[in-house]
Amino acid sequence: MHKLQCILRPRELRAFLEKYKKQHLKLLDVGCGNRSSIFIKKINPCFDIFGIDVVDYNQSPESRRLYASYLIANPETFDESIHKMNFDLIISNHNIEHCNKPDKTFAAMVERLSPGGYMFFATPSLKSINFPSRKGTLNFFDDITHEQPIDLRKMIEPYENKVQCVFYKDSYRPFFWRLVGLVFELTSRLKAKVMLGTLDYYGFEQIMWLRKLEK
Repeated sequence: MHKLQCILRPRELRAFLEKYKKQHLKLLDVGCGNRSSIFIKKINPCFDIFGIDVVDYNQSPESRRLYASYLIANPETFDESIHKMNFDLIISNHNIEHCNKPDKTFAAMVERLSPGGYMFFATPSLKSINFPSRKGTLNFFDDITHEQPIDLRKMIEPYENKVQCVFYKDSYRPFFWRLVGLVFELTSRLKAKVMLGTLDYYGFEQIMWLRKLEK
């Protein structure tokens, strides 16, 4: 099932992590709620996971135990609290749009990524500000904790001498799940609720993979 999910969503977080399966690497999870450490360890038990968030969101004793380090930081100084060590991988999975200072948070991640290391970003598409409003968040502003839409292309411009974009999609719509969303679109519309495949049908996610350039 894991392999199939990677095939059907070849550029999302699961597929990103699969590329480093069985490798003993240091991974920084920026915005690590929803017991993400359990999900990550199932893909690669060898990862040393360092987590940082602004609240203890939907964690469990098991998920906390799996972190090499787990930090709750002040939202105003979140960028300054990012672990002061280098990491082989950094993931920001629907986190940066919640940050009070997204530019500074991004800069801190670039700084902490080791040369040759990779970063994964997923954030709502800029197009989502014009999507219909539905329960479960389809329009960017459906989620009251969203601070501001993020243009990842503009965010990396000051760091073009430090990082290389290896994949970017402004509105990610994997083919299979887009079709699933089409099948459920009428029901989703009538219920004003996000259904299976709805986010893929509209292209809710903006996704970027980055590589830190060698010095």
